[in-house]
Amino acid sequence: MNKTHSLRSWILISVCFLILIGSISYYFSNPGSKHNSSQQITFTDVGFDTAITFEANCSKSDFDHYASIVSETFQSYNRLFDQYHSYDNINNVYTINHNAYNKALSIDPELKNLIQIAMNFNAINSKFDCTQGDLLDLWHTYREEGLTLNANGQDGKIPNDQDIKDALEHGGNDKVILQEDTIQFTDPDTKIDLGGIAKGYATQKAKERLEQEGCQEGYINAGGNVVLIGTKSNEPWKIGIKDPDQEASVIEVTSKEPKSFVTSGDYQRYYKANDQIYSHIIDPDTGYPATFHRSVTIICEDSTLADLLSTTLFCMPLSEGKTFLSEHYPDVQAIWIDDVNKDGEKPLFQTREYNIYATDNCKDQIALIQ
Repeated sequence: MNKTHSLRSWILISVCFLILIGSISYYFSNPGSKHNSSQQITFTDVGFDTAITFEANCSKSDFDHYASIVSETFQSYNRLFDQYHSYDNINNVYTINHNAYNKALSIDPELKNLIQIAMNFNAINSKFDCTQGDLLDLWHTYREEGLTLNANGQDGKIPNDQDIKDALEHGGNDKVILQEDTIQFTDPDTKIDLGGIAKGYATQKAKERLEQEGCQEGYINAGGNVVLIGTKSNEPWKIGIKDPDQEASVIEVTSKEPKSFVTSGDYQRYYKANDQIYSHIIDPDTGYPATFHRSVTIICEDSTLADLLSTTLFCMPLSEGKTFLSEHYPDVQAIWIDDVNKDGEKPLFQTREYNIYATDNCKDQIALIQ
């Protein structure tokens, strides 16, 4: 072998060795950069008074990017929809409730859009009313005081009938003027409350932004508001519906499509008074917490609609809720969990504690967890 050939062989071996070393070095300095795996993070400080869990099947670098999108999205919408705090350089729900009677107030297009969605829905179903902020504030005050008393082994109190009646008088679409980019109230005590729809809207927007950035498989769980992203490669999604009195799930729902699941329940935020449980979901027609169901779960394409409908149907008897869905949202799926001693139609499943009902379009996707 001549010297020239030997030199070429040595150079070739050296180059291959350097490439190998470079590849190993890159792999260890960028773990998971090219390899997908299931990764999860839970945020406890991004707003909406709940923990936000995000999970995705992707590379480590992509997951970090996606997680930052989730965090920023929820923080941004929390500031916009917050009714208890003001923020610099933003007219949010708090700002509206304290200033919109005096003058027409300029508001963010997305905030106006969500208020309009809620008011349009109220025109077809009075069980969801975003203008009853004064009533909800009244119950919020008693609930916070009641929780403190309950923690000390004492019974809470409830608002008196006259206070509830007075608060109801300040709600209604007729007291809100939406024009282009402004809002104004005709009653000084009218208040907006988007608590029954805002989290669903924020969760839906987070999902859409993740999909735009390339996230292909994952989910967000925002305190009972679950959105699925993409399809799983080898199996369908399986979502557990919580037992109202236990931490475990009582039923499991199978879905091949990346749907949104939103549950409203009497176990989520409640206090005890007069030896009774008073939940945070207030019927805007009666002014009192609704007691028709233990929980209502809505399954559909859009988390905003799911959030709105779960609150609405929680305030309606089972038969009326089914009729309303069939007439206005026939593609939406719904699941009701009631106490077993509650009168009604024959349940899909019955346990020692619960009667479980569902719309016909999802009965074959539900299984009881033994």
